[in-house]
Amino acid sequence: MNVSKKNYAILDLIYSVKNYYSWSYLAYFDLRLKYRKTYLGPWWVVVGMAVSAGLLCLVWSTIFNLDWRNFLLYLFSGFIIWTWITSIINDGPEVFYGSSALIKAYPAPPIFHVLRKSYLNLLLFLHHLPLILILLLVMQPEINIRVILTLPFGIFLIFINSVLYSSIIGIISARFRDVEPTVKALMVPMLLLTPVLWKPEMLGEYVNYIYINPFTYFVGIVRNDLIGLEFDIYIWSGAITITFIQLIIFLLIYSKKRNRIIFWV
Repeated sequence: MNVSKKNYAILDLIYSVKNYYSWSYLAYFDLRLKYRKTYLGPWWVVVGMAVSAGLLCLVWSTIFNLDWRNFLLYLFSGFIIWTWITSIINDGPEVFYGSSALIKAYPAPPIFHVLRKSYLNLLLFLHHLPLILILLLVMQPEINIRVILTLPFGIFLIFINSVLYSSIIGIISARFRDVEPTVKALMVPMLLLTPVLWKPEMLGEYVNYIYINPFTYFVGIVRNDLIGLEFDIYIWSGAITITFIQLIIFLLIYSKKRNRIIFWV
């Protein structure tokens, strides 16, 4: 692989960031189109999320004999963040062949379509964020200063990873279509293996096993400081490490395969 090919990933990324108004507008248009002819629009998803989280809290707090007030905030925030992560993981494999018509008609770099889909998922998550903040003000009126410092960075870090992941898995899935059903099948058990519906201390002596699961890091960097849990350096270190690993893989795969995507979709 020569030097010029290695630069394609960076050049395409710079070009797409400079033309952010294009993919951000298309993402906003996708959002409007998805909920057209509805009165509440994406807020229907927010209402459904609130009901689902409330029922889950009632059931799980009863089963594990937990204080539902404390568990509600933990479960609610984790469930909303997990929904965002699940959308990223499930949409990643189809990011290119799902936009095949636009890829063939519009001369934009492939990462343009990744940014469009990643930004759409971010917008959907931001619709749920006020619910967490309202619940936080009700349950924990004291403001944690770490939220102001870490919440924007945590959200940005997940967004960056969504772009990197979707680019990598999108290229692989465009070539091998078995990737998409495999990824979606794996996400079902991963919910049970990730500390979303349960707390790590419930594992007792096996609590350190949560760090084997990469999803633990990305749920934790947004939720832990948000709801006032103890700062965990391993969570942040793991998330940043995974980001650098994905960045390296992205630079290698995207530069080599970007010109073949149009033939695979």
